[in-house]
Amino acid sequence: MKTNQHEAQQRADGIGHLRQELGKPELQQVLALTPEQQSRFEEWAGTQLALLAQQFDVDTSSSQKRVSWGMRIAATLGAIAICAAVVLFFMRYWGYFDTPVQVGMVAVVPLMALAGAEFAASRERTLYFTGLLALVAFASFVMNLVVLGNIFNINSTERSMLAWGTFALLLAYRYGLRFLLAMGLLLMMAYGAATVSAQLGYLWFDFGQRPELIALLALVTFCVPFVMHHQRRSNFPPVYRLVGEIVFFVAVFSLTEWGVPSYLPLRQHNVEGLYGLIGLLMAAGTIWLGIRRRWEGLVNISAIAFVVFLFSRLYHWWWDWLPRYLFFALIGALGIALVLAFKRLRERQVERKEGLA
Repeated sequence: MKTNQHEAQQRADGIGHLRQELGKPELQQVLALTPEQQSRFEEWAGTQLALLAQQFDVDTSSSQKRVSWGMRIAATLGAIAICAAVVLFFMRYWGYFDTPVQVGMVAVVPLMALAGAEFAASRERTLYFTGLLALVAFASFVMNLVVLGNIFNINSTERSMLAWGTFALLLAYRYGLRFLLAMGLLLMMAYGAATVSAQLGYLWFDFGQRPELIALLALVTFCVPFVMHHQRRSNFPPVYRLVGEIVFFVAVFSLTEWGVPSYLPLRQHNVEGLYGLIGLLMAAGTIWLGIRRRWEGLVNISAIAFVVFLFSRLYHWWWDWLPRYLFFALIGALGIALVLAFKRLRERQVERKEGLA
């Protein structure tokens, strides 16, 4: 299987961590490497890191990683600034152009940005400029459909989100860009919820007022990596999981706090309680899954969601009839209990790992 830039960076990080650990005095006493063995390891590690840096332009030191993060931030800010410049330029001079010129301009701009992204992708390995131009192409494409709709007085429909989401996903898979993948997934979920809402007789742009559809589509998004393997884009499954998880918990939390409108024929109080319980159970389940699969990002977000849902429910149950000091005392005691429970869970994981070893 061909190694991609993400896998090459993980390999470089592993070699760097191994070199750092072997340099510690306490580990040297345990392994007791001879000078010849130490020299051969350093030669091998240096050769491997040099090859990875030459082939994939990976970061081989902490300082290089900090610079790379700065470059990513600068590229993102640059893309946003260019998008704003394009929009403001059209707003400033739009009225001076005839309709054929307007149509031609909004059609050419995304094509030019896409051509630039393709050219940059063939010249660089880190994809900083590629990501910048791809984001400009996506923003220009969004502006393209909006402007054409205004020019020809076309009613806005949910199909525009389908076009935007499809274009974002195509760019993401073409160049391996996780930010555009997240944007595409959000747009596709919004399109699915809007389409179902329209079929049920509601206004399509009110799909956000009924979060149950969004929660269901978020679950589908979360489950996609389990059935769709990404051999070339091994860094994409975490994006599916995190986007699906975050959207699901936000949608369920809105139902927990406000309850209506809901598709369930239940009272508002019952809807809030039901979805509060669902949120707690799903958060606990994803914590277990994340620990089992060693998905740290999933565990962290699920733990935050569990605490938020739990405290929300406790507030609704106890705030009105408990003294304030007793309420916060119980919350503190519960927090201590959660810490002890997570600590015990961690100890069990360590014991299981030692048993397998």
